[in-house]
Amino acid sequence: MDVKFKQKFVERYERLLGDELQVFLETSLKPLTHSIRINTLKITVQKLIERLEEKGWKFRKVPWCDYGFWVVEPRYELGNTLEHQLGYFYVQEAASMIPPLALKPKPHEFVLDLCASPGSKTTQIAQMMNNKGIIVANDVGGRTKALVANLQRCGVVNTVVTNMDGRFFSQTVKQRFDKLLVDAPCSGTGAIRKNLDIIKMWNPKMVKGLSRLQKSLILSGFDCLKEGGVLVYSTCTLEPEENEEVVNYLLNKRENARIVKIRIKNLKYRKGLVEWNEKKFNEEVKECIRIYPQDNDTEGFFIAKVEKI
Repeated sequence: MDVKFKQKFVERYERLLGDELQVFLETSLKPLTHSIRINTLKITVQKLIERLEEKGWKFRKVPWCDYGFWVVEPRYELGNTLEHQLGYFYVQEAASMIPPLALKPKPHEFVLDLCASPGSKTTQIAQMMNNKGIIVANDVGGRTKALVANLQRCGVVNTVVTNMDGRFFSQTVKQRFDKLLVDAPCSGTGAIRKNLDIIKMWNPKMVKGLSRLQKSLILSGFDCLKEGGVLVYSTCTLEPEENEEVVNYLLNKRENARIVKIRIKNLKYRKGLVEWNEKKFNEEVKECIRIYPQDNDTEGFFIAKVEKI
């Protein structure tokens, strides 16, 4: 398949990556190895691995997630398997498992997933909470159908689903949540390996429009946190306007927002940018993390962790 990156895209990512541009472009065109997150709400890691190995499956461990595995064999659609239908595993990209690990939800906590559909991170959060505490999983419009289906399939019982524009969620619920995830809609430039159409759809105007949406979402999410609460903001894009600029916007708007250093073992990542397009960001933003596709052979991701002090 002949795929050509837009010239403006290439120029932008050359500014971001310099000598690494070519390896980034080449990696972005390589297919991803399927990965799964074993759902310990229904089965132990050992039991499912043994069950699937008897069927000829081969695995490689995701080094930063105890229940994450790359599936080396088989290569067919994993969602059509009995074990998937039973909710024993969730087909989830390895980098997508990182935001809940950064959030560190606990069984007794009150958690909001502001942009939850289709539920990959919501079901992971429920797994980390051992189905205890309370999760509010929110999304807008028809997107909640997939979310509800995945919650039911995975045996999640501590979650309430709401259907609301996340930008206005804080008008209804203020200062209630211990932990909060904003996995925001984005331009997806880190996920080209999953969807080559992103190359065609990308344009600077789309990035600016999404940045405005993301700023509203992160501000609304932060206002839903109780004092001492923690918010994780994540995207699968590598655009600074959708990442560092959004986090910087929150820091400028809320004096009680403080960036927290993210510590994930066995994960290669870069520090957040403190300057882009002649805009200078708060020095705290460097504590955010950027993950490029070539770093860990995954999707690209951006993750920020913010505490309300």
